[in-house]
Amino acid sequence: MHDVGAQIVLSKLPIGDLATQWFADRGIFCAGRVSNEDITRVAKSTGAILQTTVNNISPDVLGTCGKFEEKQIGAERYNLFE
Repeated sequence: MHDVGAQIVLSKLPIGDLATQWFADRGIFCAGRVSNEDITRVAKSTGAILQTTVNNISPDVLGTCGKFEEKQIGAERYNLFE
């Protein structure tokens, strides 16, 4: 993932502690249990192509955004893509 330039990884499935640490060690933000609606919206707005595996990822499936921010508002956390 990091060798193709991914900086953010979203998954519909849970992401375990070991994988979360692996991503964090490489400066990659990851979030698991993202709803189908949200992950589809992010893919459409960033130009990303949804993948079923992280194996053999190529740069042409990655989306882009100008700014990404994780924000805590009250008891909720939001991921903002601009």
